[in-house]
Amino acid sequence: MSWPKRPPADWLGVDEARARVLALVSPLPSEEVPLVQALNRALAAPISATVTLPPWDNSAMDGYAVRGVDVIGALPDRPVEMRVVGETRAGIQWDGTLGPGDAVRIMTGGPLPEGADSVVRVEDTDGEEQAGRLRVRSERDRGRNVRRGGQDMRPGDRLLEAGETLGPGGLAAAAATGLAVVRVHKRPRIAVLTSGDELRGPDQFDDVQAGRGIPDSNGPLLLAAAAECGSDAVSLGPVRDDVAAVSERIEEACSMDIDLLVTVGGASMGRTDLFREVLANVGLAFEFWRVRMRPGSPFSAGLLPRETGSALPVLGLPGNPASAFVTFQLFARAALLRLGGHYSTELPAVTAVAGHRLAGGASLTHFPRVRIETKDGPLVAMPTGPQGSGLVKGLAQADGFAVVPEGVEAISAGSPVTVLLFRLPVPGNDSPRVEAR
Repeated sequence: MSWPKRPPADWLGVDEARARVLALVSPLPSEEVPLVQALNRALAAPISATVTLPPWDNSAMDGYAVRGVDVIGALPDRPVEMRVVGETRAGIQWDGTLGPGDAVRIMTGGPLPEGADSVVRVEDTDGEEQAGRLRVRSERDRGRNVRRGGQDMRPGDRLLEAGETLGPGGLAAAAATGLAVVRVHKRPRIAVLTSGDELRGPDQFDDVQAGRGIPDSNGPLLLAAAAECGSDAVSLGPVRDDVAAVSERIEEACSMDIDLLVTVGGASMGRTDLFREVLANVGLAFEFWRVRMRPGSPFSAGLLPRETGSALPVLGLPGNPASAFVTFQLFARAALLRLGGHYSTELPAVTAVAGHRLAGGASLTHFPRVRIETKDGPLVAMPTGPQGSGLVKGLAQADGFAVVPEGVEAISAGSPVTVLLFRLPVPGNDSPRVEAR
């Protein structure tokens, strides 16, 4: 097989490769959805408060609303006797003004009566009123247990910015200002195309057991990873290592209403590595090929023209499972979050202590898979075992990737190391659709 249109290897650094991937995509248009369906979607417009909350001064606990001056000197053996003149609770106001020696029974959230400035907790009283009288046995609550009106929000306060990911707290803030629907960016649509004559699904697992094939783990892996990013994902593979078959699937992808195509495998230099040549033959404009990283160096990105006039971003992932997973998390995940309108597209990073020596290299950034152990003291990053790019088991055990920077031969046990976490709630999905052929 010749490579008449094979691009030269660019060997970009990881940060530059990521920046170029992000430059290929833009946030999708917006739509209005019911608030309860907006979980983990990115806001397309800011949200500001329309009300004052709390709407009034209110009690932070169950007790008695009093004037602080009236309980000065109260002690267990020398209680202050007060007159109970009413009751208030959330949503029910006591009409009147508190006078000297007066107390109003109040529940958490109840509006503070006019004239009161303190709430004495039930525990500092006799607990039961006798003929409308109450004895207070401590002055510790003078001026306390009152939540001031407007301390949470006032009309015009900015609650959420465009591009923020709506988590449960964000939904609560939106609901608190009376919103039933919110404007969010549309959910990205991605097609995943895996390749390889050797791939076998569950219906052909006898071949795997007989040594005549390998499991197709990349398909489920990447469809799930795409769904976790909040995308609707469809599988176009696996496809045979055949130019006509690969070309047919690429043409199918171009005709689909998708925002990103991810190809898996066929990315390196072998005779059956067909994706790059087929894509070049149908007009893919390669942005780059090859990244200075391990695993995952034969990663590529580009734009494929479509009859609709809009170019289709294409990311070419290597076929080894660890390589496919690492490059998806570092590059494809960022692209999907950018498409979904999220302003934060990076994996969260923590600093941990290396539990074992983490090997690196002079010319590549290494990303060993690690699990995070939380013992007494700092976080500890423990390798998940052998780090070969064709291994799958360690992906199930890993919480993130340790980063051994380019030019660092190794990070020794006990030394600090940056870990990019992927086993966390991430901008994800309310009910993304995953389709398999």
